[in-house]
Amino acid sequence: MSSLAEAAPSRANGFAERRAIARANANWFRKLAVRALRDGCPSAAQRAANARKAARLVLAQARREAVVRRMMESAAQLVS
Repeated sequence: MSSLAEAAPSRANGFAERRAIARANANWFRKLAVRALRDGCPSAAQRAANARKAARLVLAQARREAVVRRMMESAAQLVS
């Protein structure tokens, strides 16, 4: 799993890259949920539910960041 925070964000396609990272993280959490159900350890259903919730949270945060970015870009265009 990788972080959405980057040391030096790409100027050319930052939005698509951040979206791809969020999607990869969500897929990682979903695979973790499947593994939790298959391993048969105690409270597997709870761990799987937590992993699926984490995937939803990652995608929701990416959507919020996209909205904020669009608002900032439109505000910057209005000022200039």
